[in-house]
Amino acid sequence: MKIAMLTSVGDKCGIAAYTSKLIAALQRLPRIEVVVIPITPGKQPLEHYQEQAKLLNADDIDLVHVQHEHSFWGGVLPGYSAFWEIRYLIRKPIVLTAHTTYTLAHMLRLPTEKRPHIWLAKKLLTLRKRYRDSVDTAPFATAYTIVHTLEAGQELVARGVLPQHMAVIPAGVPETVPATSNGSEFRRKYGLEGKRVLTTFGYIAFNKGYELTLEILPTLPKDTAFVIAGGLRTEDMEPYKAALEAQIQSKGLEGRVVITGYLTEEEIAEAMAGTDIVLVPHTEATGSYSVTIPIAYGKAILSSDLACFREIQGRHPCLDLFHAGDREDYRAKLEALLANPTHQKELEIGSQEYAEKFSWDAIAKVTVKTYRDAMEAYGVSPKNFVPLTTIKSLSKRQ
Repeated sequence: MKIAMLTSVGDKCGIAAYTSKLIAALQRLPRIEVVVIPITPGKQPLEHYQEQAKLLNADDIDLVHVQHEHSFWGGVLPGYSAFWEIRYLIRKPIVLTAHTTYTLAHMLRLPTEKRPHIWLAKKLLTLRKRYRDSVDTAPFATAYTIVHTLEAGQELVARGVLPQHMAVIPAGVPETVPATSNGSEFRRKYGLEGKRVLTTFGYIAFNKGYELTLEILPTLPKDTAFVIAGGLRTEDMEPYKAALEAQIQSKGLEGRVVITGYLTEEEIAEAMAGTDIVLVPHTEATGSYSVTIPIAYGKAILSSDLACFREIQGRHPCLDLFHAGDREDYRAKLEALLANPTHQKELEIGSQEYAEKFSWDAIAKVTVKTYRDAMEAYGVSPKNFVPLTTIKSLSKRQ
C-alpha cells in the first residue's frame, strides 16, 4: 500500500513532529510505503494546489492521508482558506486526521467576545449555514476521519459525521533521546540546583494555564521553582510572553520562574531529566504534546481534567487530575503530590507503562487497519461519502 501524506513539515510544528513519528513507524511495517507531500502554510495560488493534486492523484497512490488543521490553508475566515481548493481536486480515497475539532464559533472566540460590534459581526458569520458547515462539518464528513479522543469523535458525530467512517486513534508516545548529564546541566544553567522543579512543556500558548500556576506558586514551599520549558511558535505571541513576564515580575517571582525559550530534542531530554513534576494545567485541549513528551520520559504529571487527559488516564493510569481552572483544587493536588514521593514514583511508573503500551509502532498498526477500512468503505459504498460536487457547493463563499 502506498500512502501520500499531505502534512506540514519542519522543526517548529507539533503536527509535523506527530506526523514524522507516524511516518517512521508506518515505514517499519511490511508492504507500506509513504510519500510526503509538504503543506505550505497559508493560502497559496490555485496553481500550487493543482500541482499538489497531480502528485496526490498519481496512479501508484492508493490513499491520501491529510493532516488537517485550519491554519494550514489560511484559517477559517471567509475568503482566507484554500482548503477546498485542494480538497475537491483529490480523486483518491482520503483519510483525514482532525487535529482541531473546535466549532467555528469557538475558533472565532464568540462566547468571550466583549466588543458588541465585533460580537455581532462574528455572530452573523456563524449564522451563514453553508459557510459554517464548510468549517464545522464538511472537512470531516467528506473523508474517513481519525480523531485523537472519543470526545472529539462524539462532537463530530453530533454535527453529522458518520460514526462508521471515523476512528479514534490517540497520538503515539515518541521514543526519547538520552540526557547526557541526567538533568544536572539543565539545573545548573537555570539556577535550579537544590530546588524541586515544576515544569510545563511546549510552545508558549494561551491555553496552557500558566497563570494558574503563577497564582499558586507564592503559597508553595520556597524550594519549588516553575519552568516554562518552551519558546514562541510565531512572533505574534511575543505580547503574550511579555504579559507573562510582567505578571511574574509583579508577583516578585523572578527568582522562582524560568522561561527557557525554544529547546532542541537534546535540551528537552535534559529538561525532563531535571524536572520533578510536570504540570499540564491546560484550559483547552483536544490532545497535546505537552503531556505526551513527559509521558515518554516517564515523569510524574499533574493535569487538568479536560476530556483528552481523562481519556489518557482511562487508557492506563499515569496522571493525577484536578478540576480544570479550579485554583484551590490545583493547589491541593499539587501540594499533596509534592509531599508524597511514593506517589510520584507510582505516576512515573504509570507513564513508563503507558509509553510502552501506546508506542508509535502500536499506533502505526492501528492506522494501517484504518487505511484498509477506509479503502473498503470507498470501494464498497462510495455513495456513503459526500460527492465532490457537494464538497464544492459547501465551500462556496457566501
